[in-house]
Amino acid sequence: MGSAVRNPVTLDVLSNKYCRGRPLTRRAGYPRRVEARNRALELNSQHIPEVIRVLFVGESPPAALTRDPRAYFYASGPERANSIAYHMSQVLFGGRVVRKEEFFGKLEELGICLVDVVKCPANDLPPRERRGAATRCVRYLKEELRLLNPGRVVFVGRTTFRAIKHLLNINFPCHFIPLPFGFRSNVENFRRGLAEVLSTSSGGAAPQGLQNTKGSVSARSCGTDP
Repeated sequence: MGSAVRNPVTLDVLSNKYCRGRPLTRRAGYPRRVEARNRALELNSQHIPEVIRVLFVGESPPAALTRDPRAYFYASGPERANSIAYHMSQVLFGGRVVRKEEFFGKLEELGICLVDVVKCPANDLPPRERRGAATRCVRYLKEELRLLNPGRVVFVGRTTFRAIKHLLNINFPCHFIPLPFGFRSNVENFRRGLAEVLSTSSGGAAPQGLQNTKGSVSARSCGTDP
């Protein structure tokens, strides 16, 4: 996309600035995780809007990316069923099925992008290692928050946010919404929370597809998390 700029921390990640010595680097199969990380970084850098109104923050690229090059938000977009991008597109386009090019165009138009706390796939690690990777890699995120200067930040999934909350200086509008997996209620709360956040970020004029999303408040402020 013509207006996209590179993620300013990409070079730091590629140089393993904050990765050296962490347990993940000593795991069997780590080179495959690095290859997947590099693919995700390249795709991410192609979709950073010039002005970021909403920055979504996930835990990490999925471990499936080490086996399937399409298993990433910016690889297949909503064309990968039951993915974050798929559920996001259902809200943005009112349930209409769209191709990834149209989806990415809408994200850029609305000033939306997604980054991950942990840059290597980590969602298949034991809980303690996942938390450790998040607390180490949060330094990349802190630089992204400072340099990308988003208007609003939304953490997708509460577990990762809780692991790094004490390491962040939260002086910006911040929310979290549940991952849209596991239970139907998670899908519904993800979609409601997304609609609430985007309606607020658009200054009261809800983007296409948000007007008909109803339900209780599902996007919680970071400050209300126990």
